[in-house]
Amino acid sequence: MLRTRLVLGLLCLLLILLAMGLYSIDRCSDLGRRIQIILKENDVTLHTVQELKRNCTQMTSSLLAGTTGISPSSRADFSEACRHFETALEKQEEISKSGKERSLTRQLRAIHTEYLLDAWKLLDKTPPNAARLKELTARVGKQTTQMLLLADDILEASRASINARNAASGKETTDTIRLLMFAMTAAVAIAIYTSIRLSRSVLAPIASLTESIRQLGEGNLDQTVTFHSKDELGKLAATFNKMASQLRVYRTANSEKLQRLHLTVEKTIASFPDPIFVLNAAGNVEFRNPAGDMLAVKLLFSGMRRLPEQVEKLVEQSFTTGEDYLPTLFKQAVMLRFDQSDHYFLPRVVLLRDEHQMPFGAAVILEDITRMRLVDQIKDNLVSTVSHELKTPLTSVRMAIYLLLEKGLGPLTSRQEEMLSTAREDSDRLLNMLNDLLDLARLEEGPPELKLERYAPARLFEVARRETSGLAQEANITVIDETDEHLPDVEVDGERMGFVFNNLVSNAIKYSPPGSTIRLYATRHETDFIRFSVRDQGPGIPPEHQTRIFEKFYRIAGSRKRGAGLGLSIAREIVRAHGGEIGVHSKSGEGSEFYVILPIAPTTSDKTAA
Repeated sequence: MLRTRLVLGLLCLLLILLAMGLYSIDRCSDLGRRIQIILKENDVTLHTVQELKRNCTQMTSSLLAGTTGISPSSRADFSEACRHFETALEKQEEISKSGKERSLTRQLRAIHTEYLLDAWKLLDKTPPNAARLKELTARVGKQTTQMLLLADDILEASRASINARNAASGKETTDTIRLLMFAMTAAVAIAIYTSIRLSRSVLAPIASLTESIRQLGEGNLDQTVTFHSKDELGKLAATFNKMASQLRVYRTANSEKLQRLHLTVEKTIASFPDPIFVLNAAGNVEFRNPAGDMLAVKLLFSGMRRLPEQVEKLVEQSFTTGEDYLPTLFKQAVMLRFDQSDHYFLPRVVLLRDEHQMPFGAAVILEDITRMRLVDQIKDNLVSTVSHELKTPLTSVRMAIYLLLEKGLGPLTSRQEEMLSTAREDSDRLLNMLNDLLDLARLEEGPPELKLERYAPARLFEVARRETSGLAQEANITVIDETDEHLPDVEVDGERMGFVFNNLVSNAIKYSPPGSTIRLYATRHETDFIRFSVRDQGPGIPPEHQTRIFEKFYRIAGSRKRGAGLGLSIAREIVRAHGGEIGVHSKSGEGSEFYVILPIAPTTSDKTAA
């Protein structure tokens, strides 16, 4: 196993290092012990030789003093000196190591023996004659000199022996160092060899596996790692090969599935009646359905692989903002001329995103609304014409009803007056509806001419609250304005924006229960906008109706409140003409909040820069 090989390799190195360490410790301890012994023996020899020389001198001095009769205790002193000399000589005999030391020591012992014989003769109570005395004295002096010289020779021989032993220890130290250096070299060689073997057995398979994984990551699934060992690396290689095999099977299955899916998508897109173009990130057309091919041929741009300029600008806008372009109004249609007539298409740009939500292309759908737009124009023209034609007679009828109610043409019965009052209310409502229809038709024809003025947000709500105060009192509704007075101004058409806020407040009063409260407030929205809100405590709007209440003539099913369903449509067109946004947040049973977001009025410096 790989773990066993790693452990054995490291254990081998550890044992070599341990053996080297133990051997070094043993040799150093032995050398230290030998040096201590040599130093100790040198010290003992020096002391012994000095003791021999001192006692030798002391013996001769005592002997001379006894011979001349100077000291009466010379005999005792001589005996004491002889005893000490004998002790030192015995010690020297014990510590003599080399053959030369032992030979010199034996010579010293022999001369000392002769010295003692002659010395005792001199100290005898019957001294010899003068000639004999002179001879003995000369011999004793010569023997003393010989013993002193022999002591020096012994010391010199001891030093020579110590130096020889030091030299032997030095040689042994050198040999030990060489042995350790050889062992270290061998250990380094073994370590290098072990590392190379381990590297080849571990890193080479890992490098091969890494390269295979890299190839696998690049899409090359035909990868197989060959490794015959049964250790962890072998198991890893086997697992990798199994994974690569499963991926190849999965790729084969997915390729077939993708081919079927691609054919399905192509057939599905081809079945769409509207032209569809699929673009890459550079804006080039990568794919189009048959309807798109037909349109391309008619527009003579099939070989250019580009879309018309108006549509390309919308695609660039979607790529820049990162949002889909999904228009809903006929006026957002693009006009393309072919077959000697104008055709209108509503372009929808849907961004194609990857797993990181980054756009890599776009799908452009051109919905042909030529017939619907024509029908809508006919409807709008019909509504506008009918409204104009009805407004004049309705005004005459309304005036006649007012004249009758004023009783200028004669008295009326209560029944007649009641019927005329009902007719007056219906005519007023019908006239307001006609006016709304005409206003809406004018707004849908194009952006209105706005008389822009600077207004404080609080002023807009104050005007709306004042103009709807009578309606609020009649319905027993409290309207509270909580607008921050320090908000920056907005630049709006006061009359048209007054219609928007009057409509929102009046609708809130209309749908709120008696005794409830309507709150008006404006706040800063993001950086460059003001958000106006009208919050009521009415029944709320179901979610399925919230996206349609701004459509023309749309009314919530089951609503008992009277109205033509045009007020919110007109308000939406006015807010859009100001570059703003209108919407609603509501939950059933929790009331509704209608909001209008308008841009802040530009400052003087902004206008100058513009």
